[in-house]
Amino acid sequence: MRIYIQTDIEGVAGFCFFENRRIESLENHAHRQRMYRLLTNEVNAAVKAAFDSGAAEVLVNDSHGSGYNIIFEDLDPRCRIIHGRNTSGPQWLNLLDKNIDAMVLIGMHAMGGTENSITPHSLWKVNDGQFHMSEASMAAAIAGDSGVPTVFISGDDKVTAEVAGKIPGIQTAVVKEALSAYMACSLIPARACQLIYEGVKRGIALRKKIAPYKVPGPIDLALLDSPDHSLPFSVLCEVKNSPSMLQAFNDCEDQTPWYKRNICLPDGFVFPPTPENRK
Repeated sequence: MRIYIQTDIEGVAGFCFFENRRIESLENHAHRQRMYRLLTNEVNAAVKAAFDSGAAEVLVNDSHGSGYNIIFEDLDPRCRIIHGRNTSGPQWLNLLDKNIDAMVLIGMHAMGGTENSITPHSLWKVNDGQFHMSEASMAAAIAGDSGVPTVFISGDDKVTAEVAGKIPGIQTAVVKEALSAYMACSLIPARACQLIYEGVKRGIALRKKIAPYKVPGPIDLALLDSPDHSLPFSVLCEVKNSPSMLQAFNDCEDQTPWYKRNICLPDGFVFPPTPENRK
């Protein structure tokens, strides 16, 4: 059995503010490292649950921001991690294919414009507003194109409710109740990790009963957001009449300045980014 763990950071217990990558103060450095540790621990809980459920392979996708957030030397050594310059590989969900038995979502955040949710951003408009999707449900839909069910999600109460409304039977761990865009009532991290462990085990056990989340084509897709994620939003990319969600997502994101797939040779990028090449 092969399990894929898609990760973000805004949905972990204890996270309340957008990450600031520009301020080089000791306080900001310490805060960011603290958030990375919280994320790492929640991911580890999911990894352990997957192996304890009989997984032979667990892939972790470090998908927030830089793509280099999880303290990977602290992860369960049985898993493998996909990390590095975000979106520079072939796909957003690299190595996810029909041979994966189930996908797990850790640290998810609500879609842009969701009131009283922690740091909401990225609003996907589907078929001229027939419905909308978060990054979490987008990941589930892309997995669904390959017939892979999404069996678990953790995050605040808003994103877990959105995804549970789209995927009947998915298991959830609400690790914090959002009180505003920047305030939450969080579980203590150890308790959050316990709920994630238990929920991932339940989800994997139910993987054959949870249908893959599929959005049938043809698909019209647009991404709405703003530089600081506050309203009003503008259209950042848009595609029409795409045969699948994966194709629609790639064709849309390829229009944006940050989505640079298939970088096969060095192009001057360094890490951490300097002010000159941060864009």
